[in-house]
Amino acid sequence: MLATSQAVAQQPPDPTPPAASSPAASAEEIVVTGTRIRAPNLTSDSPLTTVSTTDIALQGTSNINEVLNRLPQLTGDQSGNQATYGTPGTATLNLRDLGPARTLVLVDGNRLMPGDPIYPYPDVNFIPPGLVQSVDVVTGGASAVYGSDAVAGVVNFKMKHDFQGVQVEQDVSAAQHDNSDTALQGALRKFGADVPGNQFDGITKNSSLIVGSDTGDGKGNITGYFTRAETDPVTDASRDFAACGIATVNNLHTCSGSSNNAHGRFLLNGTGTGYSLDPAGTPDFIKYTSALAYDSQTDAYLQRQDLRYNAGVFAHYEITPAFDVYSDSMFMSDQTRVQISPSGVYSGHIYAINCDNPLLSASEAKTLCGANAGKAGTQWQGYVGYRFANADAPRYDDRRHTDYHEVLGTRGDLGGGWNYDISGQYSLVDFNDTFNNDVSIRKAQNSLLVKNVNGVPTCESVINGTDPSCVPLNIFQTGPTTAAAYNYVFEPAYENGQSTEKVVSGSINGDLGGLGVQSPLASNPVAVAFGSEYRADSISLTYSQALLTGDLASTASSPIHPTNGGINVYDVFGEARVPLIEDKDWIKALTFDTGYRLSEYNLAGETNTYKFGLNYAPTADINFRGGFNRAIRAPNVVELFSPDAVTSASGADACAGATPTATLAQCEHTGVTPAQYGTIVACSSGFCNALTGGNTALKPERANTYTVGAVFTPTMLKNFSGSIDYYNIDVKDVIGTIPTSLILSSCLATANPFYCGLIHRNSVGTLQGQGGYVTDTNLNLGYQHEAGIDFGWNYKFSINDVIERAELPPLGDTGSIAFAFNGTWEETRRIDPAPGQASYDCKGLYGPTCGVPSPMWRHTLRTTWDTPWDALVSLNWRYIGGTKLDFNTNDPTLKVAGKGTYDAIDGRIPSYSYFDLTMSKVLYEHYTLRLGVNNIFDKSPPLVDTLTYPVASTLSNANTYPGTYDTLGRVLFLNVTANF
Repeated sequence: MLATSQAVAQQPPDPTPPAASSPAASAEEIVVTGTRIRAPNLTSDSPLTTVSTTDIALQGTSNINEVLNRLPQLTGDQSGNQATYGTPGTATLNLRDLGPARTLVLVDGNRLMPGDPIYPYPDVNFIPPGLVQSVDVVTGGASAVYGSDAVAGVVNFKMKHDFQGVQVEQDVSAAQHDNSDTALQGALRKFGADVPGNQFDGITKNSSLIVGSDTGDGKGNITGYFTRAETDPVTDASRDFAACGIATVNNLHTCSGSSNNAHGRFLLNGTGTGYSLDPAGTPDFIKYTSALAYDSQTDAYLQRQDLRYNAGVFAHYEITPAFDVYSDSMFMSDQTRVQISPSGVYSGHIYAINCDNPLLSASEAKTLCGANAGKAGTQWQGYVGYRFANADAPRYDDRRHTDYHEVLGTRGDLGGGWNYDISGQYSLVDFNDTFNNDVSIRKAQNSLLVKNVNGVPTCESVINGTDPSCVPLNIFQTGPTTAAAYNYVFEPAYENGQSTEKVVSGSINGDLGGLGVQSPLASNPVAVAFGSEYRADSISLTYSQALLTGDLASTASSPIHPTNGGINVYDVFGEARVPLIEDKDWIKALTFDTGYRLSEYNLAGETNTYKFGLNYAPTADINFRGGFNRAIRAPNVVELFSPDAVTSASGADACAGATPTATLAQCEHTGVTPAQYGTIVACSSGFCNALTGGNTALKPERANTYTVGAVFTPTMLKNFSGSIDYYNIDVKDVIGTIPTSLILSSCLATANPFYCGLIHRNSVGTLQGQGGYVTDTNLNLGYQHEAGIDFGWNYKFSINDVIERAELPPLGDTGSIAFAFNGTWEETRRIDPAPGQASYDCKGLYGPTCGVPSPMWRHTLRTTWDTPWDALVSLNWRYIGGTKLDFNTNDPTLKVAGKGTYDAIDGRIPSYSYFDLTMSKVLYEHYTLRLGVNNIFDKSPPLVDTLTYPVASTLSNANTYPGTYDTLGRVLFLNVTANF
């Protein structure tokens, strides 16, 4: 349930009032995330939400990112339901929708290492849920305390370091979905796709063992853990909303597919509709129509297959009060599989077919080559969109992370109220990524140049000796080709690398009471903390020859280069907490907080960050708080050193097709010639090519963050606490890329040379295939401004008290009810994508430019009945406000290139409410049984167009947004925990 700890926090239901619901009465020093100072009665001057271990258990999932993503302060990011090709296979956190790069993740106040050398954001799969004591989520910049990246805020995992006994835990969950969308099922039947029935799948199994013991003298503890988590894959074909690609026709959602199909599509220089094999099996080509499109959703994953092992040891021993040594050793091995549709000879590349190819029928040769049919030395050149749909070989991406994290340090009491902490940490992520069943462009070309040698079709490369292993590829007749041909053109590829992080830090904290530094109106002296830190990050990447040369059909034929790079930073920092007035009339407490950090980066140069905060409690019933933070985010090693590569990016080419929606004059600004206009092939499946890569000239982002709010703990309302906090985050010099769709639309609308110069068309004018792309490398761009208000309240009462006050007959012991509410209202999410470009506000919007849905209001409300029978019954209401499609607005900056009409069917995603029920029962003292169901009413996620125009874009999958909405349906779970 939710409770308040001088902020909105989450902690387990308890028959006694939450300790933090009233002012702290003891003088024990406490630590609050967001400061290194340890002091009595310490409170946070920033909004602080705490998730307890009990709340994690009540969620019915062992994936910690799923628990946190249900908080309204976070936006769904990478997770197990992100399963498109190239997905990093990690779990990341995105606070305030400012991106995972601007959310600093800590473990016991120490930085969690980067994810991998391609996607460098911390992977919270590394955290063992069973040893999480609590999770603090702090809004607002905290760079003065923790350094770079704490722009949106901090997520700090506080671990259990004094576990005693043995805990064995086993949980299992599975999804059930009715598949009851009759309209969509009609579209599936019309498209010829299978209609899924009732499904029970997506089984996840998690096992964990925790063993801990204090030392015999009570001065130390050692705790070890081992966990195993296994997730079964779920395919798009198992859900009616994901079983086909969604397009919009006459304002209706309909099924569509890829022109790279099982019958091929042959286009001469991209002109016309092209020709395909006759599905009836005749030796003649027919005109290609969309009826032949391939359903590329059939083999794709909705939920990734995953197998993960975690293990580690936490140990500490107090040799003397001044010398308490500690060590945290953590390990993870994770293997995940992303699967998509089969590869083939794709239309993104120009291929040659010799006109005397013996595999061509006479009719086919005449269609392609005309009068040159059968003539030696002549070739047809064009696009070939032939998919190996009958090969039973979907493409899959096998991604493996092996992570090591070691912290070794000492801390202790120096006397006189002073303490120190010195530590060193080393982290290593070993990354291995293998691509399977993709097609070599070079080999595919070889296999299409075939001669007749004594009645045997033989590759020209075999005849001339350039490739003796070549096997002819017969794509000129219906049905599968030979296994030998498949095995020849398939080219496995890999990218391997490492990312490392080394941190050495030391800090001292205490109070200045011994020096007499104290306000005459306060009972507590000034408390301070100061120290220094050194951090070094590095990455390295190597690639197989197919990737080095750009030879894979799925990689847009872009050569890539090995990567090595590193950065280091030296920091000095200090903080002070100054009690100004305490225990006076109408001034229970007035405290000023400040901090400063000086950082020197080897590439980014010198930066300064600082903070100011004020807490004012006129009485014990209310505390007003506010603060300002200057935060920075220095470019990370991937943003600096990642190699240039062409990949797929969401975008529609308004200059493509026989009747382009943009005029010739507009298209000429994008590089189209008059001869090409009306003949250009559209970007397939709503994705054009984009050239991405690093930039060593990047400078740090700068952010000003303001927070102001109040915490209420009224003595007249027992066991109630509440808070309201306003946040305002303004990030300048944002490091990122401009959405491809925005580059295209801005060039067409304004002819701005900055945007038009980023568009590169190939020899036939397309933005796919060899030489066609939009440059989208990392840059320091404009600004991003986020503002809103967080609300929270918690109330707990005895049922008997209510009955007594109502003068009703007593019912005996009936336990207590607790309510916990946590909500966020978004005031603005304004983005200036680049200097000179008009800004736009994504508040309440979603789409190709704004990305994932950004509702104006989100909340959770948990109601928990703590029964007198060692049992809990808890109902959680998750609410996600409605959002509108960004390019339907009147803002011209958000218009999609060439999209001139209002998209009514995708115009609005309605509000969504999910209800989750959990029951927990203690059995025989040592055992706890939990069972429940999430998404009780099996609500399907919203459906959005992914093909006609790229409505679903960033972090979308399966025609929806899996990080925001439940995609599997009703999820049932069972957990058994044994403690000895």
